[in-house]
Amino acid sequence: MYEREKREMLESAYYENRYAAEMLGAGKIDEYMHYLKIMNQKLKSGMTAVEIEAVQKRAEEAARA
Repeated sequence: MYEREKREMLESAYYENRYAAEMLGAGKIDEYMHYLKIMNQKLKSGMTAVEIEAVQKRAEEAARA
């Protein structure tokens, strides 16, 4: 992976985490859930069923930890 692509990926992940913290901190839970549903559909459109299942499983396991 090129350094630029890596930085862009890290910046995007950091933004998503900060956005989540800001929305939840402001009590905008319904608005944030709406945003997550839209983003999930957008991201899933470029993934295979196996990839989607693997991500879902990792997320579920992380939530239980």
